Amino acid sequence: MPPNERVSFAELILASIDYEEDIIRQSWIAEVNNRIKAVNEGKSKLLDFENLYNED
Repeated sequence: MPPNERVSFAELILASIDYEEDIIRQSWIAEVNNRIKAVNEGKSKLLDFENLYNED
């Protein structure tokens, strides 16, 4: 995707955040908190983006 199209797409995504219902926003916040807790407790692990996509 060309840079100008990516910028337009990102702007659409950011604009949509303002119109998100509170229940949806709270659900996402809870999901993020659950994922952070899982990582901190060793129940989940993080993947290194650079290593994942730059393997030869």
